[in-house]
Amino acid sequence: MKKRPPGAGGLLSDGVWKLRGVTVRGREESLPPEARAWVALHDDGTATGDYGCRPFRKKAAVAAARLRLGEELAPLPPPTASPAAPVEGPGPCQPDSAAGEKELTDFEKKVEKVFQGKLSLSQERPHGETLLHLRNPLGDDLTFVQARGDDFFKRRWNLQAVTVYDGVGPDLAAGEQLYFDFHENGEVTGKLGCNDFTAEATFSGLHMFFREPVLTTDRRCGRQVMVEEADILKTLKKSLRYTYAAQAGRGSMTLTEDLGFPSVETGLMFSALRRR
Repeated sequence: MKKRPPGAGGLLSDGVWKLRGVTVRGREESLPPEARAWVALHDDGTATGDYGCRPFRKKAAVAAARLRLGEELAPLPPPTASPAAPVEGPGPCQPDSAAGEKELTDFEKKVEKVFQGKLSLSQERPHGETLLHLRNPLGDDLTFVQARGDDFFKRRWNLQAVTVYDGVGPDLAAGEQLYFDFHENGEVTGKLGCNDFTAEATFSGLHMFFREPVLTTDRRCGRQVMVEEADILKTLKKSLRYTYAAQAGRGSMTLTEDLGFPSVETGLMFSALRRR
C-alpha cells in the first residue's frame, strides 16, 4: 500500500486543493473571478499548482504540521489532451493572456509571497467541508478547500442530476445503473443507464476533460433510460472543460462547465457508491 504523507493527518496524500481565501496582514483579499489557484503535494518531494493563473512547481518537504517550500523547478508541461482555451468571457485564464490583467497579476504576487519558505499546516471541517490552512511566520494565511481526496479513485460515482446555472434537472430514471468508475491510469468505465461505456479522463489542476467516450455494449432498455443515455453520451462527446470538486468523506462530486460567458454553465452532480 502506498505510504501516506504525514502532513495534516495524511490529507495531503494524492489530494488537489483549491484556493478558497487569502489573508495578508489581517486583511482578506478578493479572488479575481478568472483565477484558478490550486496546489497538490506529491510523493517525489514537489508541490505543483497555480498561483492564480501562472503555474508553479517547487521542492516541498512535508511534516505533521509543517510544510517547507524550496527552490522553484521547471513547471510540468500541460496535458496534451486539453481542449483549446475559450476566447471569450471571464472563464479560466491562460498564462499567456493573463500578463496584462493587473488585478490577477497583483493577486498572484500576494499568493506567491505567502507560499514560500516555512509554513504551518492545520485543518478544520466547518459545515462538512475540509479546509486546509497554510500560514507563514507573519500569520498570513492561504485557505484551501479539498477538490479531490485520495479516495477519489476508490469510489463509484453515481450520476444524480444534470444542472443548468443554479437549477437541477429531474431525477434520472436509470438510478444506480448510471455510474462512472475513474481509474488512476486515466481510464473511465461504467454504465450510462442501459449500456456500458468507456472513456479517457484527463486531470489538469482543478479541471477534468473527457476523451473518446464510447458505448461498449448494445442493449435496449426503457425509452426514458435510452433518451437519458443518448443525452449524457452526447454531453461527454463535447469534451467540455469541467471544474470538479469531490471532497473526501462528503460522498458527493460536482462537475461544472468552465468555458466562460456567453456559454451556458452546465454541470453534472454525482453521489458516491461503494465500488463493487
